[in-house]
Amino acid sequence: MVKESFFYVLILASLAGCAPREGAEIRAKGDGFELRVDGKPTYIKGIGGTNRPDIAAANGANACRTWGGDAKSIRKTSDLAAEHGMYVMQGIWLPKEAEKYSDEKFKEEMRAFCRATAEEFKDDPNILVWGIGNEVELSGTNNGAVWGFIDELSRIIKSVDDKHLTSTVIAHNKSALDSIARYAPSLDVVGINSYGPILQVKDMVSASDYDGPYMITEWGPTGWWETSSTEWKAPIEQTSEQKRRVYETRYNEAILGDPRCIGSFVFLWGQKEERTPTWFSMFVENGVEGLPLRGEKTPMVEAMQRVWTGREPEMTAPIVTGIAIDGRRPEESPKATAGVAFRVDVEASDREGDELTYIWEILREATVLGFGGSFEPRPERYGEVITTDSPTAELKIDEAGEYRVYVYVSDGTGFVSTVNSPVLVR
Repeated sequence: MVKESFFYVLILASLAGCAPREGAEIRAKGDGFELRVDGKPTYIKGIGGTNRPDIAAANGANACRTWGGDAKSIRKTSDLAAEHGMYVMQGIWLPKEAEKYSDEKFKEEMRAFCRATAEEFKDDPNILVWGIGNEVELSGTNNGAVWGFIDELSRIIKSVDDKHLTSTVIAHNKSALDSIARYAPSLDVVGINSYGPILQVKDMVSASDYDGPYMITEWGPTGWWETSSTEWKAPIEQTSEQKRRVYETRYNEAILGDPRCIGSFVFLWGQKEERTPTWFSMFVENGVEGLPLRGEKTPMVEAMQRVWTGREPEMTAPIVTGIAIDGRRPEESPKATAGVAFRVDVEASDREGDELTYIWEILREATVLGFGGSFEPRPERYGEVITTDSPTAELKIDEAGEYRVYVYVSDGTGFVSTVNSPVLVR
């Protein structure tokens, strides 16, 4: 009777045009690992966030990552992924404060949440992996109590859900990998967030006690904590053309360069304020009063299309290679005098010869700063936004202080390139 029932299930599955799901698994392959989804070899070409999945999928992406959410938001993300043929790395948010991991009430709430969430989504074909915590070690929580609790949550999920993988996400941190190897062996894969030192990830993993597969779950430009700065400690952001080159190099050399890496999630496939509105944003802002931007793509989207598909895009972004204030580049700590006009020059061109438009905005330097990617408000604007067809503008600031001049260069085809420079007004 059992055999007949099983045969009947197979017949129904066949009639429905699908086979019973095997779920996701990771197998050893040569010197590395291979991810399989329902028996099919799969390499993660992922985006951080759920913004514009249509553009992501059209450019070769097959997955998206979130950092947390309740059942309603998980369902929404799953439906969005299904619509665009993508998988989901669904985050389960955990705090970075060490004292939380000795709070039994909090821990019991998390156990119940993980069990209920796994139960509800255990058969969801769009979810690929549960991401339990993001960089929890940053506040001194790299200890057995924390990683042991994450391992416990992983085991709770696995007791209910055998179709999806479990993981946690760390910063570029060998000691965290060593701790995971010791205290959280139930995890299927580890996510590593790495920016400037991403080319060192392979060696870091090899030197650690961890012997499993990994994903690079956040990567992108050189971070504000890694870059050079002005005399007054304002971090200097790369131009969008510098970022484009960095994205392509880091993907090809770091992510594709290690057989233990099963894929990545590029950051950020959307827009956020973190030190600046453009630092990690692969799309520009949309709907900011007085700023004529509509969420256009940056050159970093072009970069990902190139590396994900292996083909040259038909349309590319403007090439912006530099900015100078009264002849001084950002690394030369440009200064101005209150009430006296200063000249800003931008170096820009376009491969397709499209006519370029320049949008100029001055913001006060950010002072309300987040931690570990937490919310930051957009800095206050000074004066009005202006638009020109020339790469040169004369600007004036009447109040002393620290500012940043932003220039957005549009080619009218859906791309906007960016550059900015700090300026100290005395």
